[in-house]
Formats: sequence, structure tokens, C-alpha cells
Amino acid sequence: MFKLIALAIAITAVGSALATSPQRVAFTSIGKARIGMSERALSHALGAPLVHIAPEEEEEGCYYASGHGLPKGVNLMMLNDRLARFDVTEPGVSTISGAGVGTSESELKGLYGGKLVQEPHAYTGPQGHYMTLRSVDGQYGVRFETDGLRVTGYYAGTAEAIQYIEGCQ
Repeated sequence: MFKLIALAIAITAVGSALATSPQRVAFTSIGKARIGMSERALSHALGAPLVHIAPEEEEEGCYYASGHGLPKGVNLMMLNDRLARFDVTEPGVSTISGAGVGTSESELKGLYGGKLVQEPHAYTGPQGHYMTLRSVDGQYGVRFETDGLRVTGYYAGTAEAIQYIEGCQ
């Protein structure tokens, strides 16, 4: 009997830890949201309809949305009716490797080494940088924006979508 109670407590503890563990950003996912999903599939996976952000600023075929159950500071770029990119603008949401807003450039280089490509930022360069990591097949990536010292925001998704430096443009 004692073993059954101990097992039940252990299962409950693991389930609680999993339920409260932070969602991490991968090349193609965060939580239940996956690159390539339609708005309908995303709404179903997240348990509520997406909320369009600034609909008056939507570009043809491209818009931003937020989703129920996603961490604060995560927005979804929808391109041609499919999820193309996750934008992370606030601390507390990290990649699978642990990088996030506030991570130093030297920490990024330590995490990703020679796989990270550094370029001057279009608006804050030469001090600020884009630091880009590509998937092995080159179809996906994560692009970190820095002020020259620390990550100020980052986005992950398709190789095409992470190249856009002004949201949908």
C-alpha cells in the first residue's frame, strides 16, 4: 500500500512539474504551436481563437497574432495563412539551449559556437548585431537581435520569415 501511495505522489509531482515547466522555443515550435500550422489548427491546439494584433497594420498575406497559453512576450507571425515565426520580446522565454532576451553575446557564442553567424544590425549596427543560427537543413532558424552586448529580442521560424527585420516587411 505504501508503494502505491508513494508512486501516486511521484506521478502527481512529475505531472505538476511538467504542467508548470516553462515553454521553450525551438526552430519549429513553442508548446503546442508548430511552424506551418494554419490559424484554425493553432486555435484548436491552443484552446482558443488567435487574437490579431494591430489588424490595421496587416500586410497582404502577413499579420501578427497572440495565442492563449503562450508565454507573455511571444507573438506569432502568420504568413500566407500559416504560422511562419515566433517573436520573443521579453525576458523569461528561452530557446531549448537556454538563450533569451538578456543573454549576452558571449553567452550566445558559448552556446552555439561557430554555428552562429553574426552580422551588423540594420538600425543599431555596427554596435548592434543579428546573430543567426540555422537548422542543419537550412529551412529554419533563430535570429537574435542584440545591442552589441545583450539580446534585446529574437525570433524563430522559417528561413524566409526570420530574414524580415520589420515584422512582416
